[in-house]
Amino acid sequence: MREHDDQARADDGSREPGLTAEQAATRLGVKKATLYAYVSRGVLHRRVAMDGRTSLFDEAEIDALRRRSRRVSSGELATVISSGVSEISDDRLRYGTIDVADLVAGDTDFEAVADALWGTDGDWFLGLDARDRVLRVQAGFPDSTPPLDRLRASVAVASATDELRHDRTAAGVAAAGRRMIAAMVDGLPLRITPEPSTRLADGLWDRLATIEPDPMQLRAVNATLVMLADHGLATSTYAVRVAASTRADPYGAVTAGLGALGGPLHGAASRRVHRLFERAAETGPAKAVGEFLARDEVLPGTGHAVYRTRDPRHAMLWSLLLDGWIDDPRLETARELRMILGDRTDGVINIDFSVGALTWLSGMDPEAGEVMFAIARTAGWLAHTIEEYDEEPLRFRARARRRRST
Repeated sequence: MREHDDQARADDGSREPGLTAEQAATRLGVKKATLYAYVSRGVLHRRVAMDGRTSLFDEAEIDALRRRSRRVSSGELATVISSGVSEISDDRLRYGTIDVADLVAGDTDFEAVADALWGTDGDWFLGLDARDRVLRVQAGFPDSTPPLDRLRASVAVASATDELRHDRTAAGVAAAGRRMIAAMVDGLPLRITPEPSTRLADGLWDRLATIEPDPMQLRAVNATLVMLADHGLATSTYAVRVAASTRADPYGAVTAGLGALGGPLHGAASRRVHRLFERAAETGPAKAVGEFLARDEVLPGTGHAVYRTRDPRHAMLWSLLLDGWIDDPRLETARELRMILGDRTDGVINIDFSVGALTWLSGMDPEAGEVMFAIARTAGWLAHTIEEYDEEPLRFRARARRRRST
């Protein structure tokens, strides 16, 4: 193959640096569909050539991936799954072909985004009988019950009251998703007397926050749900797809996701950021960050496994926080903390930082970010469930190798 002849050219006729998709796929020994699956998972990054059409890949990154693929790992499980739910590339996030930045800029309701991910439309409601059962179950829990446990309980009740839960069509999965998400929100105790609203983000605010909101603050919560709806094959999403491959019903698939989400390294990451904000308010941002550095801990809200230069979700939510809390004196603490983290780390400031700032500024509990993450990601989990139902069942089967004694 004459690679250099196929190279993309700039407007002046010179060759642009980088490999075309065909060249990159050939070098890796994979199909082009697999190459773009790597892009979707964030394993590879691509950019668009000056002609506006050609995808280009960094040659060094392709070679590094080829070398990693040839190494035998004693612990890592490398799996590539084709998916059209979301795409992460060039520090941008898309759901299908829709840029999430456009959804946030247009203040698109989270419910509409979920429906788009599922490819269906429907009514967002939980039957009165089922809602009453959710509230009765939740009323029996002590006030100290962790919110993630409340979400799991609500999903279980919604499942037990859904006679059509084994419907694995896209419409059936979407209907179950609307019931589940409504049950999750309804099952959280009210903290603010609710105003009449049909927007899910508004109802969630009433259960998580302690201050009366203005429209921009409600918009920030809705945007958080939109931005967290899906993000490639994260650990919890992989767990959901494994469950769906066994033909678990939609409630079972989401329960698998909630189990994986419960670890401190995934959905609960914003909790540490919230705690950092609390400490910064007490001692000052510099001292709070210094305490983390003294313990040789990774600074909360920094770094990302996929994004190299910036997390676009952080920038979008941060902008909304600046507008929503423009008159709040605590915003200065948030600004200073963000500046220090940016100066003291080579990693990007990620979405967890903005979510932690949102929960702190809103008077929410530190676990509130995990709640928003779980409710939002349920939409993406079910989109992956719909995809997985179209695949051959039981296709995930890892091989065990005898562990060597040390």
